[in-house]
Amino acid sequence: MQPYDRPDREYTSGVHITYDGGDAPWWSRSVFRGNASCTTASHECRMGRLELGQDIYTPLVSPDNLLAVDGSRPNAGWLYLAQSARRLRDSHSDEVTVTLGVTGPPSLARTTQTLAHHLAPEFNRPTDWSHQIQFQPGVIVRYERRERLVLSGVRAFGVDIVPHAGASVGNVSTAAELGLQTRMGWNLAHPWLPLAGGAEVAIVAGVTGRAVARDLFLDGRVSGGDGTFNSGHEPFVGTGELGVELRYRWISLAYRAVSETRAYSVGPKWHPWASMVGGVTFDR
Repeated sequence: MQPYDRPDREYTSGVHITYDGGDAPWWSRSVFRGNASCTTASHECRMGRLELGQDIYTPLVSPDNLLAVDGSRPNAGWLYLAQSARRLRDSHSDEVTVTLGVTGPPSLARTTQTLAHHLAPEFNRPTDWSHQIQFQPGVIVRYERRERLVLSGVRAFGVDIVPHAGASVGNVSTAAELGLQTRMGWNLAHPWLPLAGGAEVAIVAGVTGRAVARDLFLDGRVSGGDGTFNSGHEPFVGTGELGVELRYRWISLAYRAVSETRAYSVGPKWHPWASMVGGVTFDR
């Protein structure tokens, strides 16, 4: 879609900066003891991850006055810092993540969106932020397990299936999920071990189902008005993705086209969005 045709609604922006490396955090080492810190030659190891991110959600808006359509989701921002402990093996991985963050004005969502649209005022303009999810400190504890099933590793061509299951508990998100990802490509890299390699081209497709008990961005209190969002969240949400991954030595780039089912009762039946992830790997 051309930039001026792209909708600015629902999950409108996500910017995440992630560092994978070093030993697992201190709070996890008693559980992951017996595993050494990862290197680019490791087949069984432990690793830490640190992520700083901001997610922004906006309602459906009227093209005439840029005000939220009745019944659509409220504006919401989430500014967070997450630390993960990862135990990585050839066949499977375990990851525990603790996330701390804030919603409301301290999330800087309104500031970020306003700044972004001022850079290109001829495109979509910011929505009305007089109503948004109120300030609340948030915490999420999440566990995820992934398995790897290799279907083909003949010469340079590879195919694998990666089923995954996870659960999160907290005042921001409480949910469980189950999914499956399929990868195929030339010189297919391992999906989570930081093994050194050459060039790679891979096609990725996957589906995930989530059972949602709490979603603060739909269940939280809203500033202004009567302070409530009456639509609530859907108990089950499905996601499908299709993408491509490129890697040459220490530089990687991935693109995903994602579509999610309805997140709340009067939301759009399908919500498509896309992401790009770039990475740099340092040998050790």
